[in-house]
Amino acid sequence: MPRHQQGNVSFEVPRHWEDKTIVAFSSPSRSAKEPSASFVMTRDTLLESDTLASYADRQLSELSKRVDGFNLLEKREVQVGGARAMSLRFESKALAGPLVQRLVVVEDRRRAVVCFTATAPKSEAAQIEPLFDRMITGVRFDPPSGQGQAA
Repeated sequence: MPRHQQGNVSFEVPRHWEDKTIVAFSSPSRSAKEPSASFVMTRDTLLESDTLASYADRQLSELSKRVDGFNLLEKREVQVGGARAMSLRFESKALAGPLVQRLVVVEDRRRAVVCFTATAPKSEAAQIEPLFDRMITGVRFDPPSGQGQAA
């Protein structure tokens, strides 16, 4: 079985299982009542009939149904780490106040997508969004095993 490594933890995973890794980071919170900024990466698989655009549209549809105060601000195609991506920017409401969120869906190899969700309190969004931009532009994808670097 292949071994999955995340930080200082590793474990074996059956070869045919899909990687549904969730990686989440958050800024230090100032108080329990204020939401902190966060950056989350998840993985998913495209349906047979999906394109990157149809997957992003389906995510938008689900968000509009499940997220309080959902308001789409921007939808555009971008490049992330040399791969095609869709960037969705929207506002929502949380118990602690309004949020600004960005969902960037990147098409990976083998009908997979990597999704990055950046969330900030609306009051801090202008200050934090350049940091999110830097995080997204710093994304890199390694070539598939056996390709890329010569020995």
